[in-house]
Amino acid sequence: MARFRCRACGQEGEFTYDPTRHECPRCGSPDVQFALGIDEMPEELIDRIVQALSQAKPLDDHPTDED
Repeated sequence: MARFRCRACGQEGEFTYDPTRHECPRCGSPDVQFALGIDEMPEELIDRIVQALSQAKPLDDHPTDED
């Protein structure tokens, strides 16, 4: 089961994830956060995440003690 939290109505809970619906199951607001397990994510979403991470530049813009 996936978890959700709606910023509009404050509802939190569990639901069965539907990749075609990105709104609060209670009030229908699109201002909602979802927390999915990797096993609940659609394969194409996992592929896009992996691709984005592989193309990301490292965050070395912060000096270290050695610099």
